[in-house]
Amino acid sequence: MVEAPIPVTIVTGFLGAGKSTLLGKWLEQLPREETVVIVNERGEVGIDGELLAERVARLREITGGCVCCQTQAELASALDELSESTPRPRRILVETSGAASPAGVIRAIGAPRLAERLMLDGVITVIDATRARRALAFDIAIEQLGFADGVVLSHVDELAPAEPPVELEALKAELQRYAPAAVFVEASHGVPSRSLLELLAERVETLHVAAPSGHSSIEAVSLVVDGELDEERFGDWVEGALASVAARLLRIKGILAMQGVDARVIVQGVGDTLNVELGAPWGTAARTSRLVVLGLGLEAEALEAGFLECAVEG
Repeated sequence: MVEAPIPVTIVTGFLGAGKSTLLGKWLEQLPREETVVIVNERGEVGIDGELLAERVARLREITGGCVCCQTQAELASALDELSESTPRPRRILVETSGAASPAGVIRAIGAPRLAERLMLDGVITVIDATRARRALAFDIAIEQLGFADGVVLSHVDELAPAEPPVELEALKAELQRYAPAAVFVEASHGVPSRSLLELLAERVETLHVAAPSGHSSIEAVSLVVDGELDEERFGDWVEGALASVAARLLRIKGILAMQGVDARVIVQGVGDTLNVELGAPWGTAARTSRLVVLGLGLEAEALEAGFLECAVEG
């Protein structure tokens, strides 16, 4: 009997965002004996791992370099070993260093040797609400947001009391330009407003369609069809237009209304790998198809034209 792939959640975020604090809170809500954590720290001595070890069945530390480059082979080896261990974990969480891109972890999860045993369950990006705009001056912080399925605004309780509530909403709106495929939640005093599983469940049904920021080399192309898509034409477009830019694709996420399908069709892709699953029924909601494509050097007009051609005529 073939066992289901183990879900892997990536927790990333810029330096000092509070990733380990949030991860610790989430681990309190997960079955200890079924959960494994991999912590990446750039220094030679790990600190975060020691703080989290008592809350998981197993913990692996990768130190001395970030998993997006220097220690990616060590990460792949750890994932390989954990996915074949006994007892088999039910969930793996990977906390990246503050200076790392999630891309290296995503590539490791999708490697041919691991693709059948592991599945990317989501990228959660943590950003300090009090320092968010300063973080946006760094390309790595923007890249971490670009990959996000969920964004946690940490240290919300430390925002200046004189600032009106609209300031937080304005910050969210600004960050959504960099994370158009993400659902946003807040964390105060180190406590997130959603459990990890609640956040992962919510993010499947959430998709912001926002104009690309123009700040980063990562582009976000938002595509919308007010109506249903033809499944065959959509498949041809994916195999043609998207395949032609596969080397430049980072993430694809969509909620589609497919002709003849009562449920929402959830599309999620990393690089040139595309996964499709069924979400909640449309019911009386307007059947609108939305897709966000993130990548490098994308031709927005050509992608938009191709996506519109997938619409059901009528």
